[in-house]
Amino acid sequence: MRWVWVQLAAGKGERFAGHLPKQFLRLGGKPVLAYSIEVFLSVSPHSCVVVVLPLTHFQRGRRVLTRLFSNVPLYFTVGGETRSASTEAALSLLESLGYLQSDYLIAFHDAVRPFVSASLIERVFEAAATHGAAVCGLPVPFSVRRITATGSEAIPRNSLWEVQTPQVFRGDILRIALQKLPPTSEGHFTDEGSWIETAGFPVTLVAGEPTNLKITYPIDWEVAKAWLKRRNKSGEAKSSIFA
Repeated sequence: MRWVWVQLAAGKGERFAGHLPKQFLRLGGKPVLAYSIEVFLSVSPHSCVVVVLPLTHFQRGRRVLTRLFSNVPLYFTVGGETRSASTEAALSLLESLGYLQSDYLIAFHDAVRPFVSASLIERVFEAAATHGAAVCGLPVPFSVRRITATGSEAIPRNSLWEVQTPQVFRGDILRIALQKLPPTSEGHFTDEGSWIETAGFPVTLVAGEPTNLKITYPIDWEVAKAWLKRRNKSGEAKSSIFA
C-alpha cells in the first residue's frame, strides 16, 4: 500500500501567544513543522507529503519546505479556521490527486508534534493497514472532572485515553466518510478519528509515546527545547538531512 503524510500546519497558535505561529519557529536550528516530515520520510522515503498551511503564512511555509525537501513530492493547500476545515481542505486536495482509494494509507499529523518517532509511525500505519483506521494515544495519567449544571463530577480515568497523532486511514474510508459526513458538517470534531468514527467506521487505538508531545503553550516550548537538548546530548537523535 502507498503511504501519504498530511502535515496539518494551519493553526494560528493563539494559546501560544507568539509573534509567529509556533509551527514556523526554529527549534534546534530548523522549523518545527519540518521535524515530523523528516521522520516520516526516513520511514517511507518515496512517499509524498501534503502540507496544510495558513493563508497568512502560506508562501513562507511553501518556500521553507520546498527548500528543505527539494527531492520530495510536496503538495500544498490553504487550511481553514478550524481543524475540521483544514482536514476538509486536505481531503479535497487528496481527492484531486486520486489518493482516496483503497490502496492508499493516509496519515494526518499535527505539525507541532515534532518528536514523533519512526517506530510510532510504523505502528500506526500497520494498524491502519490491518483495520482501516487507527489513532495513537496514551492513558490519561491525571484525575478528570466533568462540568455539570450544578458544578462538576469526577470521571473514572481508567477508560480514558489522551489522543495523539499521527492518525492513519485507508483512502477509500476517507472518501466514503467525506461523502457521507464532511468534517465541517458538525462543529465538534477536533481530530480525524472522531470524525471517521461518527461516520460509522471503527477506529483502532494504538499505544502512543510520552515524547510525542504537542507544543501548545509557552511551557511546552521550553519542554521541547529541553528534550531536544537531552536527546542530542545522549545521541538518540538520528542522522538528519539538515545536518
